[in-house]
Amino acid sequence: MDFAETLKRLVELQRTDSGLDDLEKLKKGFLLEIQNLDGAVTDLKGQIQIEKKNLEDLLKQRKTLEIEIGSLDTKITKYQGQENEVKSNEQFAALKHEIEKSREDKGKVEEKVLECLFKEDEQKQKIQNLTGQLAQAEKKAAEDKKNHQQKIADCEKAVVDKNEDRKKQFAEIPQEFAEGYESLRSHGKKVAVAEAREDQTCGGCNMNVPPQILNEMRKNIGIQRCNCGRYLYVKD
Repeated sequence: MDFAETLKRLVELQRTDSGLDDLEKLKKGFLLEIQNLDGAVTDLKGQIQIEKKNLEDLLKQRKTLEIEIGSLDTKITKYQGQENEVKSNEQFAALKHEIEKSREDKGKVEEKVLECLFKEDEQKQKIQNLTGQLAQAEKKAAEDKKNHQQKIADCEKAVVDKNEDRKKQFAEIPQEFAEGYESLRSHGKKVAVAEAREDQTCGGCNMNVPPQILNEMRKNIGIQRCNCGRYLYVKD
């Protein structure tokens, strides 16, 4: 096999590997979207739990206030029962004052109870809305995940097919160059076969290609490599 044919096959192998890289990126993208869908559902569930906890706190707060109202009612009843037992105007006035103060305190607590009831209604509506959003999100997530999983399966099938093509392509390249290509790829050079551009730079590292290498490429003397290690070719 001549050098030109070897370079051609190296370029074809690289196209196949680029396709495999693209498929892997697609697959990772679909997996990430599935994670995001699950994350959105989890976030909504967490938010609902927070709002339910807030509702529980409001219920406890109202219960405490209602107990306080009961205590004030008891106090008022007690003072009213003592009104017939006092023996002086001063004591009667003092009882009247305590009764009025207890009633005033009770009124303030009742206002707080009404505020709690209003907030409870708001909280229940918020939980209901979030629950509806969750149902929609779960339904959409299930549909989207099914689509993404099908796309992942398609990617995996395409990877299997491309890997079969790659094995054949790799076997047709002389061992020395095939191993050199693999070494470049394993060291992070996804572009292992780079174009020597018209501006005399390497399509892989973007550095200038030494004139000697360019001259040997023009004379078709072997397969040349850039100082970065990549194999070089010239577009037809």
